[in-house]
Amino acid sequence: MALPPFFHRGLEGLLRIFFGLILFLWTMSAAAEEPSESANTLKDLAQKTNFTGSIRGGYWSSSRTLDDRENLATTALWLKIAPKLQSNVSLFVEGWITNQQLFREYETEEQLREAYLDIILGPMDFRIGKQIIVWGKTDRINPTDNLSPRDFTLLVPEDDDQRFGTAAAKATYYFEGLSLTGLWIPHFEPDTIPIHQPTPPLSLHEEVPETSFGEWAVKIEQTGRAVDWSLSYFDGFDLFPDIGFTPPADLVLEHHRIQVIGADAATTLGRYGLRGEAAYTMTQDSKGDNPFIKNPFFFMVIGGDRTFIEYLNVNLQYLLRVVVNYQNPEATGNPVAIEQAVVNNQLDQIQQGVTARVNYKWLNETLEGEIAGVLFFPRHDYLIRPKVTYAFTDHWKGTIGGDLYRGEQRSFFGYLRDNSTAYAELRWSF
Repeated sequence: MALPPFFHRGLEGLLRIFFGLILFLWTMSAAAEEPSESANTLKDLAQKTNFTGSIRGGYWSSSRTLDDRENLATTALWLKIAPKLQSNVSLFVEGWITNQQLFREYETEEQLREAYLDIILGPMDFRIGKQIIVWGKTDRINPTDNLSPRDFTLLVPEDDDQRFGTAAAKATYYFEGLSLTGLWIPHFEPDTIPIHQPTPPLSLHEEVPETSFGEWAVKIEQTGRAVDWSLSYFDGFDLFPDIGFTPPADLVLEHHRIQVIGADAATTLGRYGLRGEAAYTMTQDSKGDNPFIKNPFFFMVIGGDRTFIEYLNVNLQYLLRVVVNYQNPEATGNPVAIEQAVVNNQLDQIQQGVTARVNYKWLNETLEGEIAGVLFFPRHDYLIRPKVTYAFTDHWKGTIGGDLYRGEQRSFFGYLRDNSTAYAELRWSF
């Protein structure tokens, strides 16, 4: 059953109240010039609730929304509490308030990222509430990761910070070295993606489907053995939209129902870590004759990593994507069908790729440098992402980095060329 609009407004209101309370307590504690009973009480409260957070300020040379905004100053407040309510019950709440164009009020937004209860009852674990659910074992590119949405336009250095949760009920049963997880998501929330805005008279809007019966998934998994593996099945809506066309001049981002069969595995062989993950996605265009809906496709990632001389880690992966019942979208001459294929990586029947990530740490692990890249064939479009992070103290950390997208316009990374950016962020954690 779809959740009513007032439920989401209530979550936003709860977030504001949560932030206001935490800020009040934090301000009162910081204002105490010398130890006092009230200050100690606030300190004890923070410890009991596992209250943590960070204040972040940054500079970005470009937005991530494929528009013409440049030289953006950003600021954000992230807060988290994780109190243990009973021996078998715990609460987790995390959210943020951010402004991605400083001093412009309309750019301020907030997100209740997660808010859930964990309950342990013998061999069963339950998690109920707004939660981020990540599936997959390969490095950063996960074919089975279809459950929790991302905001790809959010200006943050870490990809995981783009994730946000959805209301869900999850139950896991542990038996004989295995775990069986069942998941129900009553309300669908889509990815937020960068997309070129059409020129008039064309217009663009997004249609978010109502989930009458919700979404559901199951997974059986083995961990802690020589080989960790899992098998999964998902029945729900596609987080990443298709681009449709409604006459006379309306482009529509639509989320169609999909079913995904997935598997992954990971093991170690000496000093090498080996991983593999694959998924077959069934779409509503099973015959491949609707250019405005993704074709069914197979997506596989295999690779591994090794650490050399203690602090140098090298990770390499091979990617393969095969589109089923492929028909060349460029042969249609329809610009909407072509953009649909570009955005969803279905321009070619067979797409191969490689990823590489090299990470090194210096100065007692206070300075960390990384360069990561992805290259796709046959169009030779690529992404390069350098990043350097330095921990000045236990509380202060600085990061500089960038995203460089290149390729022909009719390619996945070439389409994102205007999102190339350089950034710097200073963060104080408490």
